[in-house]
Amino acid sequence: MLEGRFPVLVVEAVRLHVAAKRYLCATDASYYDRLSAASQHSLALQGGPFDVAGIAEFEALPFHQEAVQVRLWDDGGKVAGLRTPSFAELRPLLERVSLTAS
Repeated sequence: MLEGRFPVLVVEAVRLHVAAKRYLCATDASYYDRLSAASQHSLALQGGPFDVAGIAEFEALPFHQEAVQVRLWDDGGKVAGLRTPSFAELRPLLERVSLTAS
């Protein structure tokens, strides 16, 4: 859905969201414990933390570092009571980075 509408960096950061979680669980001993119970459960369904080969494959991907950063930003937004911007507030940013904005 994003492809062709946003730069490849944005598309890849979203596409690699699950892989970034698997990577972080494999490379940061405390990351798994910070996940919600639902996210821990979905991690198991998604294949669990990467093994050594999975880590290497992920690190070889373009934009893997950006995907990890987006994952961490996403985690930071999961705070009960945290005010998040509305779509109307985010729309100008989305239009600036969109490839299809007029």
